[in-house]
Order: sequence, then structure tokens, then C-alpha cells
Amino acid sequence: MKICALLLAVALTAGVSSAGEIAPWNLDDMIHPELREGLKAVPHFELTPETLGTFRKILAGNPESLPKDDSVDVRNETLPSGLRVRVYTPKTGQKEYPGLLWLHGGGHIAGTPEAAEWLMLRIAKSAGCLVAVPDYRLAPENPCPADIWDCYEALSWMPGNLPVRKDRLAVGGYSSGASLAASMTQISRDKKGPAICFQLLLYPQVDFVNDYPSLHQIDDSRVWCRSLQMAMLKFYPGGLISKLPDYVSPGLTEDLSGLPPAYVLTGTLDLSRDEAITYAQRLMQSGVPVELHVRPGIVHACEFLFTNAPVCVRIIDEYINALKEALQ
Repeated sequence: MKICALLLAVALTAGVSSAGEIAPWNLDDMIHPELREGLKAVPHFELTPETLGTFRKILAGNPESLPKDDSVDVRNETLPSGLRVRVYTPKTGQKEYPGLLWLHGGGHIAGTPEAAEWLMLRIAKSAGCLVAVPDYRLAPENPCPADIWDCYEALSWMPGNLPVRKDRLAVGGYSSGASLAASMTQISRDKKGPAICFQLLLYPQVDFVNDYPSLHQIDDSRVWCRSLQMAMLKFYPGGLISKLPDYVSPGLTEDLSGLPPAYVLTGTLDLSRDEAITYAQRLMQSGVPVELHVRPGIVHACEFLFTNAPVCVRIIDEYINALKEALQ
């Protein structure tokens, strides 16, 4: 995979950037009105080696109180490598289903398949697809690109081991999971399979190198922000920023032609707004069909913070409907 040399020359480091003088925005004044009260209740958080365990607990959810849906079968599969994959199958009795490889978020350092169980159940039921979520390895214990190849192992395993249609296999995720999903499309293209028909990229963080204005404008640690992002980069990709392994930063790939249609979602208050828009534009310029949504007043992964807010319900409905349409 070719990497743009010019882009690699611009290292993402705190305070070293043409955007370095941009002042942070006041999210309390700018956030969507339906999220304003909810934001006041969210505590600030500092990510350090000492708080990494706490961060992981927050993003793991509560395994003892997982939601249930009698219309969806949920089970765990273990691949020969030991990789666990959580599988959600609609109980409709079909011989084969459209398939979705979902990759959870968490900055490559946290998160579990169960963390968004509520959303996986809803996607499986509403989109009528089988959803597979790998419990990929996390940094820093497992340096990159361990997570990428775990995800590709799960993608490669799905067609021969699950009742999925080989012509209707999609990838998706949010935040770092969207980055992994984008990487899957590039690996699949380069390795000639498995074929992917659609990519659902929610708040994608696809560029570890370039220092975008939105990375400076959003620095409120009640949401995913610059200070948390800079702390995360010390864990993943760690010291590899100037020599990134292939596919770790999919936004840097020179050739984006031949990739599957994409749905890209970001918000005006999302720190990854600019890289998401840039990646969507580059996909379009490469001939890839793209549906780009930039929601006003929306922060990074807002529906995971404010699940029941009406604007978040509308956002979820929109991207599940887009997925359902793509998988028909």
C-alpha cells in the first residue's frame, strides 16, 4: 500500500501544527439544543496510564445487565486463533442473511463487542442482517497493527462459517472502529476478498498524521477531544507515527479507487470532523459513491453518550436505514 510521502512528513504532535493557534470552542454554547442538558451531566476525564483501566471499564458497559431481544439470537464464536466473535442473527429462519462486520470504537485501546449490544440488536433486527463483532486485541498490550489483522481474520472467516450472503457483506463501526472498517475495505480490495458491498463509517478517525483544525477546536474532555486523542496516540500507534504499518491510517492511502460505497457521518463539534470530510471527499474524487452527513451541533459518537436524545434517535434511524438499503 502506497502512503503519501507529503502527508507522512506532517507529524501529528501537540503544539506543532499550522492549526496550532486555533482556540478551543465552547461546547456548552454550540452543542445541539437537545444535548445541552445532557452534556452538563457528563464528567471531565483525563486519560493516562493510571486511568486506562477506568476508561476501559467505562467503555465496556455492564456485562451483567445486557439488553435482550427475543427476535435476535446472540452467541459467541471462537476462531482457531482464539479470537472471540460475538454474532447477532435475526430469528427469521432465513437460509442466508446479509452480513455486517461491526468494529467497536474505543481509540484502539478500549471497548468490547458487548459495549454497544443495544445497537447491535437493533441493527440485526431492523436491517435484517447478521452482525459479527470481533473482540479484537487492544493496545498498548498488543501494538498496532494487531487489531487490524484480528478484524481481517474475522472478515475472512464470516463467509465460510456463518450463514451470510457473499454478495451482501458490509463493514461498519464508529470512531476507531470506523477507521478499522475503512482499513478492511482497502485490505479486501488489495487481497481480492472477501468482497465488501458497503462501508458504514461513523465519526471516522482515519488519519493519524495530519493536524486538522477540528482537532484544536474540540478540546472539552467531557467528550472525545484533542487532549484525550493526544493521550491515546501514546498508546496507539505509539512511537510508530513516522513509520506507520500498512492500513493503520487508511486516510493516508494514495489510491482509494475500487472501494465500496460509503456512508460517512460526522458532526460540526466532532474532533474528527475535518478528517472525515476529507476522506469522504477523496473517496468521491476516486469515483466511490458516498453519502456524507455533517450534523450541526453534534459531538463525537453522540448517540453513545446521549442514546435517547431525539436527535440521536434520528441519527441512528438514518444510518440503519442506509445500511438496510445497501444490503437489499
